[in-house]
Amino acid sequence: MTNSLSENIAYCDAMLPRVSRTFAPTIRMLPVGLNTIVTVAYLLCRIADTVEDSEEISVARKKKLLDDYISIFKESRKKAIDKFMTGIEVLPQNTEDEKLVYNLPKIMAVYDSFSAIFKKHIGLWVVEMSRGMHKYAQATKRRKFSFLGTMKELDEYMYYVAGTVGYLLTELFSFYSKRITPTAKKQLNLLAESFGKGLQLVNIIRDMTTDLKRGQSYIPEELLKKYQLDRQSIFEKHNADKAQKLFNELILNAVKHLDKAIDYILLIPKEERGIRMFCMLPVFWAMRTLQKIQENTLALLGNEKIKIPRTIIKKEYYLALINIYSNRLTRWHYARIKNRFNLLAIEAA
Repeated sequence: MTNSLSENIAYCDAMLPRVSRTFAPTIRMLPVGLNTIVTVAYLLCRIADTVEDSEEISVARKKKLLDDYISIFKESRKKAIDKFMTGIEVLPQNTEDEKLVYNLPKIMAVYDSFSAIFKKHIGLWVVEMSRGMHKYAQATKRRKFSFLGTMKELDEYMYYVAGTVGYLLTELFSFYSKRITPTAKKQLNLLAESFGKGLQLVNIIRDMTTDLKRGQSYIPEELLKKYQLDRQSIFEKHNADKAQKLFNELILNAVKHLDKAIDYILLIPKEERGIRMFCMLPVFWAMRTLQKIQENTLALLGNEKIKIPRTIIKKEYYLALINIYSNRLTRWHYARIKNRFNLLAIEAA
């Protein structure tokens, strides 16, 4: 029996917090209607990421699946979905992300209920992200040694997995809100890529050790060589100073992107409170995460998982409620956190 549209929307709403602890609470702050659209867009991006990240699928199969996934947004919908669903039978169903992939038809049923313009923008950017996943798909056994060679490749990878999301959100926000003028949209698009990249780079830094231990690494070879490290020696105590400098360089790059993310947020009309909250909270949580990392960077190389306390998460939420209508207060609060970083020392190093 085919599910009703309301049942499929309920499925998407229920799955969101299972596959994203960061974005689930903020997506729910978006205006009614837009939140469902952004939820579906996020879940469709998550499916591409799950295929690319699977440890159970060969590179060749991943690329074929991603090609089939791209076809869903270009060809006969049902035929393309059926082909993709047949191909993913090699994927286990152990995690919530993997289960999400198997429920693609439910998500697409909600997607197909959207207006043509929303479908166009979501499809365009999901395809662009999937092309990047196709390019950077890896074999599990070779991940540690053959992923990213240069900082330029890291930047390109972040464009595909996160910069695309910045552009996608800008299109959705601009079409939804008549308060976002064509001029404002152009300015937002100049900053959209950094909005996504900044958040992604914080995740990469935070999860670096966990990723390394499972055979994954987003540290470019170029950066390791710059500090005379490799993916094993970075854990050795006598290399602590070198590792600190490597982390500091990544932190500095992340902050530069988050500087632009704040500019992005402040371009969104104050009347669009839900959109501003949706964008603002992840940026401030990211800054707090970087602050905690820099205070005890080397803890990342041990068994400690860097997480900001729940009290800080709540504090930033209440501060956002207070600052949301004031660009001056928002910028002041951002600068106050940023000033706690020793950025000048990092730049001089």
